[in-house]
Amino acid sequence: MTENPDPHELRARLHRLMAARYRLAAAEQDAAAEMVITTKAMKDFVATWNAAVARDIAQHPDLAELNVTLDGYYGPEPNP
Repeated sequence: MTENPDPHELRARLHRLMAARYRLAAAEQDAAAEMVITTKAMKDFVATWNAAVARDIAQHPDLAELNVTLDGYYGPEPNP
């Protein structure tokens, strides 16, 4: 025959399970917070990258001339 478990042990086990659920929820919230920071950092990186590329192209005389030449050959970019 199986003995009935001690009710205090059952309560303690229940509290440990609840504590584990709270730790899991806290870890999920930490991960979400890190994703928010990562998203902001990536947006800042892309903005900086695009500004640097635009500046490099504008400063490079051969690329600017090539751009004008291609616009003359292919025509202006179509507007959607």
